[in-house]
Amino acid sequence: MGLSSQYYVAVDDNARRAPQLANFRFDSTCANAGAAGYISTGLLPLAGDIRGELMIAPAGEITAGYGVNSYWAENGDYLLVALWANEADEDGLVAASERLYRELLGQLTMRGYPHLVRVWNYFADINGEEAGLERYRQFCLGRFDAFAASGIEESQYPSACALGHAGGDVLVYALASKVAPRHFENPRQASAYHYPAEYGPRSPSFARASLLALPGQTAKLFVSGTASVVGYQTLHPYELDAQIDVTLENLDLLLAHVATSTLGVNGTLPELTAEVLKVYVRHPADFEVIQRRVEAAYPDVPAVYVAADICRADLLLEIDGIWNLYP
Repeated sequence: MGLSSQYYVAVDDNARRAPQLANFRFDSTCANAGAAGYISTGLLPLAGDIRGELMIAPAGEITAGYGVNSYWAENGDYLLVALWANEADEDGLVAASERLYRELLGQLTMRGYPHLVRVWNYFADINGEEAGLERYRQFCLGRFDAFAASGIEESQYPSACALGHAGGDVLVYALASKVAPRHFENPRQASAYHYPAEYGPRSPSFARASLLALPGQTAKLFVSGTASVVGYQTLHPYELDAQIDVTLENLDLLLAHVATSTLGVNGTLPELTAEVLKVYVRHPADFEVIQRRVEAAYPDVPAVYVAADICRADLLLEIDGIWNLYP
């Protein structure tokens, strides 16, 4: 089958025995917990019993370890690296972001997994302003500088998301592989790395989705955080129902684009099946409306709804997830 993600209420004995690359906790404060065996996200669930997510690796031995501000696990096919930074110890968010990404890329090189597949970025007060620049734009500047210094080109940018958590450390965690993934853009959206200068001194450095196909395993499509953006502009600022419409439409268009770009040998369309969804909600009062619409669009797909600030102040929700691709 391959890599899989599963949400959990409490980790039962079977889950404990499963080969885990990582255990992510949905909680109220993001803290360096690598030594405790889990990754604290600072994203608090809005309802239901889901308390975390397990990233389960295919059968095989997993080697894992942790440092002062890091956790890593690998099994020969995949490498998961998580890095934390306490902003009080850093010279601003730009410097912290660049350092974390330089360390991340260094770990990939050292451990022999040179290809970034998917990255998750969480930090506090993402829409706040410091020294005349929004914090999300500061983060984008630091990430870009690290990519540029390491020779990472636009065509290699992985799928990614950046959300504002409830407080605590800056967290960056990533999935990498020895096999290069195939990255995709949404035909309805401008590539994030080509946004005009009004969106910051450096454009966001990520792809809209990344497809990883390893021999003998189900191909996985990692979809970036998707919101109500058409071209490069927010559509329907602060309007919840309309933003849900556009977000779901963007997911549909992206998935259709991936499908038509990966036709089988007989020209047949592959099947893309959602495995898990993560829904980021700016205002908890909007949760029930968003949940109803998402469940109607994706019935029976495991989904977690977490409180988070979206990277643009006028966006009310964002959705990402993992899809399985069957030829």
